[in-house]
Amino acid sequence: MSKRTNIFITGMGRSGTTLIEKLLSNHDKIDILSQPFPLLFIESKKRFLRSIGESGYFVLNQCMEDRCYSQEQFDEFIDTIHLSCSELFGLFSAMGSYSGQCTKHNVLPTINNDKKIIGLKNLYLESIELFDVADKLFVGSKEIMCEEFLPYLCDNGFKCLIIIRDPRDVVASVNYPIGHKYLGSKKPTLFIVKTWRKSIEYIRYLSGQKNFLFIRYEDLVCNPYFVLDKITNFLELEPFKPNQFEKGISDRNGELWKANSSFHSKNWFISPNSVGKYMDVLSGEEIKYIETVCFCDMKMMQYGLSSIPDRNIICDFRDHDLEYSKHLDRDYSSLPENIQKEILRFESLKAC
Repeated sequence: MSKRTNIFITGMGRSGTTLIEKLLSNHDKIDILSQPFPLLFIESKKRFLRSIGESGYFVLNQCMEDRCYSQEQFDEFIDTIHLSCSELFGLFSAMGSYSGQCTKHNVLPTINNDKKIIGLKNLYLESIELFDVADKLFVGSKEIMCEEFLPYLCDNGFKCLIIIRDPRDVVASVNYPIGHKYLGSKKPTLFIVKTWRKSIEYIRYLSGQKNFLFIRYEDLVCNPYFVLDKITNFLELEPFKPNQFEKGISDRNGELWKANSSFHSKNWFISPNSVGKYMDVLSGEEIKYIETVCFCDMKMMQYGLSSIPDRNIICDFRDHDLEYSKHLDRDYSSLPENIQKEILRFESLKAC
C-alpha cells in the first residue's frame, strides 16, 4: 500500500463537520471515520489538566482566553503522553456504549500486556487500525471540538481542516433543534459562543500553516463543488467528478446518507436551507447578544451583523428555560465575572 496521509477534521458541534466528513469519503482516494475515538482526545486533555493541577468536565470546550497554560505546554504533553495497550483498549471498551462515538470499532483483540504507546500521534495511528479502514491514500477522522490538538497534528504531518459556521445558526441548532438533541440539553448562550470562538482562535493561530485549511459551512452548502475543489487542491488530489453526487451522498458503507440536520431538511444532497435559520428561532435579544460578543470574529469570517454591537446587552442579557446541570451554571451568561470579562473583551476589540 502507498504511504498514507492522515486527515483530521474538527470544528464546533453543529457546524457541518459530519457533512464534510461524509462528502470527502465519497472521493475514491479518501476514507474518513466519524468520531471513531472521542474518548482518546477527552482522556488526553484530562490527563494534561491533572498534570498541572486542574480539572473540569467540559474539557474540550476551553478557549485560549480561559486557559492557564500555553499551547506549547499542551503540545509537549501530548507528544509524550503514554497509554498501555490495556489502557487504550479500556477506552475503546468504554466507547462501545458512548453516544459520542459514531463509527464503531471492530472486535478488540484479546491482550495481556502493558506495552506502552508513546505520543498522541502513535496512539491515533494505533487506534485507527482497530477499524475497518479502506486501503486509500488519505485516511483520517472527524472529531468535534478538538481544535486544541491541531497545532500538534499539523506539525506531525496531518492534513487538518476546521469548518466554521455562523454562530447564530450554531446557537439555534444547539439550543432549538427539531427532534434529536445532538449536543444535549439547552446550554447557556455564552458557553456555546465561547466554544465557537475557540475555532476562530485556532484559525488565527494556524494561519499560514501549510497543513491547515478552514472552510465556511455557508460556502460549502451554497457552492459545494467550489469548496470541495479547494479541499482537494489542499490535499493535492484530483477533484471530485462533476456528477459525483447526482444520486446523493453515500456513507462509508455505500448506503445513501441523509443529513443529520436538526431542522429536518428533506434533501438528499446539500441544501442551503439551514443558512440563516436562526432568524426563525432565536429572539431578537439572543441575536443581538451573539452579535455583540462575537462581532470582531464575525467580521473576520464575513458574517454580516443585523444590529450595532452594544455593550449594554452584555450586562442585561439573561438565558431562559435552562435545565439544571451539575456541570454548568444556568446563569453562566450572566455571572458577574463573565459579564466583566466580556465587557473587557468588547472594549479591547471595538476598533477591529
